[in-house]
Amino acid sequence: MIINTRPTALASHSNDLLEKSGQQFIHQPLTRIEGSLPSSDALSKLSNIGSYDAIIFTSQSAVKFGASYLKQYLPTNSDLPIIAIGVATKRALDGYGLNSNVPPNFNSAGIARLIDTAKYERCLIFCGDKIPQLTQHTLSSLETFSCYRVLNEEPSQLDQITKNAGVIILIYNIQTLEVLVNNISSERLSQLRLVAASARIRDSAFKYGITDCEIAEGPHDAEMIKTAVELASN
Repeated sequence: MIINTRPTALASHSNDLLEKSGQQFIHQPLTRIEGSLPSSDALSKLSNIGSYDAIIFTSQSAVKFGASYLKQYLPTNSDLPIIAIGVATKRALDGYGLNSNVPPNFNSAGIARLIDTAKYERCLIFCGDKIPQLTQHTLSSLETFSCYRVLNEEPSQLDQITKNAGVIILIYNIQTLEVLVNNISSERLSQLRLVAASARIRDSAFKYGITDCEIAEGPHDAEMIKTAVELASN
């Protein structure tokens, strides 16, 4: 059985893929996403949108809760570059009529290389309420437009669900991993079997004593679920 931990707002595609796979699965969100009203400081940044060399969207949620604000301030026929962290985020931007570029590697380091190669000196990041990892990867000036927050769920049945033999848990980010760890008895952590979206998540899982952790070919739903289905089929 596969446990899909995606928040409900982002789970429809992954649930559809799991349904089509024929594998037994449960959707057990470990986080939830809530939009937040931008601060006056954030809106003032949009009023000066022309002062930035590029706009960056770090997630589908950033698009869902932030793209409409950008559309209000972006001049018609603007050629201001927009960067999406991955193909799902790019697809979401397409839905708002916003063309974007995607880095070869779908992570913060990949965006940083794109920024440095293009010599963008000042960028505006549409993101959640946490400081983006991107700030650790480039010396360019990065400002944020926070438009949502990710909150922890309280999955009361998680410990019971994961007692089933052969359970595979999809982990898309560090916050989800931490919610999982906090809701599983410590003596059972070493028995968990994860599919992680990145090496960073895998390494964090190791620190919690979770050693059975497979890194998917990529962080997107199709890649995560392909890896999980292959493991479940063996």
